[in-house]
Amino acid sequence: MARLTSGILGGISGTVGNVVGGRWRGIDYIRSKPASVKNPNTEAQQQQRMRFKLVIQFLRKISPLVNIGLSNGSNNRTPMNRGMSLNLKEAITGTFPDLEINWEKLIFSQGNLAMGTNAAADLSVADTVTITWENTQSTSSSSDTDGALVLLSNTDRDEVVYSLHGASRVDGQVDVDIPQEWSGENIACYLSFRSETGKDVSDNQFLGIEVAA
Repeated sequence: MARLTSGILGGISGTVGNVVGGRWRGIDYIRSKPASVKNPNTEAQQQQRMRFKLVIQFLRKISPLVNIGLSNGSNNRTPMNRGMSLNLKEAITGTFPDLEINWEKLIFSQGNLAMGTNAAADLSVADTVTITWENTQSTSSSSDTDGALVLLSNTDRDEVVYSLHGASRVDGQVDVDIPQEWSGENIACYLSFRSETGKDVSDNQFLGIEVAA
């Protein structure tokens, strides 16, 4: 209920319908009540929150890779913000509430360096993943000294292992140790390259999901 403070021509104190009246520093004022959100938890809002949670939780696990691989974007966006934008658009699959990461579309590195030629992942040896590629002649978009970046994501456990520079492009191969308890589980494998100066990277390559020995 509202009351008139100085008769019918005076200020209003209180609420009348959607109008709120009061007095501040000797000045009478009225304002409209803020509109209330009828349903702040629609299915569309729940879906967007779930998509955001899936992406941010995964990217935080591989933040060193993201900081290297997505550092050359817009100057007003952090690598993590760029990663969020890219993967919210590309790397979520399924129908709400059964959403999950689309491992084939995951992006953690984008750049102008050449990707690995005929790159592949071999998980036939226990506790080890061997990533191989063919070393082609150095060009304007590649160098023998480019460092290999490897990401291994256990899609059954929601765990990751990564290598920031276990080998150079000229080596044609890098071995990455994985936990013994990953044996028999599904591993999504990725490869990208970073220049020796750190100023450029390649796009990351999805090498498939393989079962660990």
